[in-house]
Amino acid sequence: MTTQPTVIEEILEQLGLLSGDWQDLDVIDASCGFVVSNIDSLAKLPKSVRGDLTLLTSDVALFRRKTLMGLCRRLARELQGAIIRRRKQIRQKNGKTVSRYSYKLIVGK
Repeated sequence: MTTQPTVIEEILEQLGLLSGDWQDLDVIDASCGFVVSNIDSLAKLPKSVRGDLTLLTSDVALFRRKTLMGLCRRLARELQGAIIRRRKQIRQKNGKTVSRYSYKLIVGK
């Protein structure tokens, strides 16, 4: 973890985004603890890449997930890439639908 790309790649790898496959939001959110425990390694990155990470420890899943995905998008931008989102709507037995989100990292060559 001596250079910035390795810190970025390590975080994206732990979140499951560097594999090139679609990752569910629940899997990414479950790995949020890794980012929180390694917050000191993010201190080496510029503030424009780090952003405000205070909500990563929030009990409200919506705030925590928005903060985490914002961080992932900024990290992907440093790798000349982007995070794309896919929504899948699943109909429940009671007639309501639930949206499940998946994310994938794409990197330009």
